[in-house]
Amino acid sequence: MKKILLFIAFILIAGAVFFWFGASSVTKNTDAYIYDLPFKKGASFNIVQGYGGFFSHYGTAAIDFEMPVGTPIYAAREGVVYSYKENNNEGGPYKKYKNKANYIMIKHPDGSFGCYWHLQYNGVVAKRGFVRKGDLIGYSGETGYVIRPHLHFSVKRILNYKKDSYLRTKFRTSKGILLLKRGYVYENPIN
Repeated sequence: MKKILLFIAFILIAGAVFFWFGASSVTKNTDAYIYDLPFKKGASFNIVQGYGGFFSHYGTAAIDFEMPVGTPIYAAREGVVYSYKENNNEGGPYKKYKNKANYIMIKHPDGSFGCYWHLQYNGVVAKRGFVRKGDLIGYSGETGYVIRPHLHFSVKRILNYKKDSYLRTKFRTSKGILLLKRGYVYENPIN
């Protein structure tokens, strides 16, 4: 009995390590544009799920910034508001919540789309027209398919969920221009 319990414990720990540290493959396409971090200058946030994460990023080049509900979100790049939704107040760790996320999508001058997901109920500020890089566009939340409050950010060339519709993105951080990774905290430089 003791051996069986140890084996089960080993399997659970190995699964948790794989889930936490593992990643699926994502597109190799990287956007040449340098994005600003989508939060206030001087603020820092942890990446809780990166490219190819197993919770909801399987095969997806998307980043989840852990942040409290109501954190101001700023445009990482200029463009025109393409679409938004802000009428849901439901979220949770089950697939039934997948279509309940509030969001804003901004179409960039090169035709790509900046996607900001899981915004709070009535949390979209920029609802139409042109937004400049650094403009307030909304507030983070916990709507849709989520475990905890965060901002999900991705850039897409095409609005579908195929692996190569996504672009990996480089950000200006206080430590230079980087592709962000899960488990690290990144600060938005003041300059």
